Amino acid sequence: MALFVCSGCHKETSGIRIVQENDGFQLYIDGKSTYIKGVGGTNRLDIASANGANAFRTWGGSVESIQRDVEQARTHGMYIMQGISLTKDSALYFDETYKEKVRQEVRLLAETFKDDTQIFAWGIGNEIDLGNANIGAAWSFVEELAQLIRSIDQRHLVSSVIAHHPEALDSIARFAPTLDFVGINSYGSIVVLDQMVRNSSYTGPFMVTEWGPSGFWEMPSTSWGAPIEQTSEEKRVVYEERYNSYIFSNPRCLGSFVFLWGQKEERTPTWFSMFVENQVEGLPLQGEKTPMVEAMQRVWTREEPSQTAPVIIDFKMNGKEAIESVQLKAGEVFEAVVSVCDREEDPLSYVWEILQEATVLGFGGSYEPRPERVGEVIQSQEPVLSHSVAEPGNYRLYVYVLDHTGFVSTANIPFQVLKK
Repeated sequence: MALFVCSGCHKETSGIRIVQENDGFQLYIDGKSTYIKGVGGTNRLDIASANGANAFRTWGGSVESIQRDVEQARTHGMYIMQGISLTKDSALYFDETYKEKVRQEVRLLAETFKDDTQIFAWGIGNEIDLGNANIGAAWSFVEELAQLIRSIDQRHLVSSVIAHHPEALDSIARFAPTLDFVGINSYGSIVVLDQMVRNSSYTGPFMVTEWGPSGFWEMPSTSWGAPIEQTSEEKRVVYEERYNSYIFSNPRCLGSFVFLWGQKEERTPTWFSMFVENQVEGLPLQGEKTPMVEAMQRVWTREEPSQTAPVIIDFKMNGKEAIESVQLKAGEVFEAVVSVCDREEDPLSYVWEILQEATVLGFGGSYEPRPERVGEVIQSQEPVLSHSVAEPGNYRLYVYVLDHTGFVSTANIPFQVLKK
């Protein structure tokens, strides 16, 4: 069964325990009360640690890659929630060959890292409920793996990670009682997360194992179906509000892992990315921090950062915002204007790029290629761009506002070019 103990019980000075206290739960690592202030991924852990983070999460790995991550964690004084990859295909949970392969992998990991002090929890699977695997056979296998780990590794906690699905939470309560906590990935729906947990049959603690801006599936779209991405300033506000209102204030929540402490292409290069791209040919960006990094420093440390990012007030093409479904004729010159202020009054510069709208799309965070660039990247010292696109199609105009202190703010507008 899960490692919950009552608040009156002895808090052991070695090992990892979850203690039930009043109407909530508290995590103890080697006798020390620990609230997880985590990041998703292993990118720029130096910045994460310096800004107040104490943990990072991975989605899987081999013995060799985990050993490298353990060394990083030790260097930066951080803990790891180590992922164990599982399929989202329900058919494979009836496939003994697949299951035995996973058993062997899990046994090796548990035996290798059972005494490691940087790992605090195993995460068995990530969002298997997003495929067709939200079935009893899948969750029963998760339970089997949890028991397997527990038979070898008495130090670390065992969990599984779901998307924001009440049915998956109920399935875990029914089929996987050995789990010490549940990880829940929640974006715009985080505003009803507490209600979902309270209304479920699951009574244990949880972590918010992915959260961030509203997802592309949650945002309004243009008339041709292109989702509207929030500006980085809008995201900064969202990150702070969601952390304070729905994570930090919930007594059953043991902490969280903000997504993504790095950069990835998912509908756009900037949607979930807390850092911008680096070493993209023709793009003069070097992995700078976005305002969402500033947001996390503020909520983790409870102090005001000494340096902040530029604030994008609005971004318009031909006087229209993204939600107004900007359309142009082929070859028509447009004017884009970004309104920005900077608290430190740093000198600002602007990078403009047009990409085709993404058409090769992943599922559940899987790989997506960067869309093709149209024309050349343009750099300017002024917040205005005049340009045109010759070929009909669906595009996005991106602006990057650099303050040259390590921060960059971002915004984009999807637009459609029609035949003349």
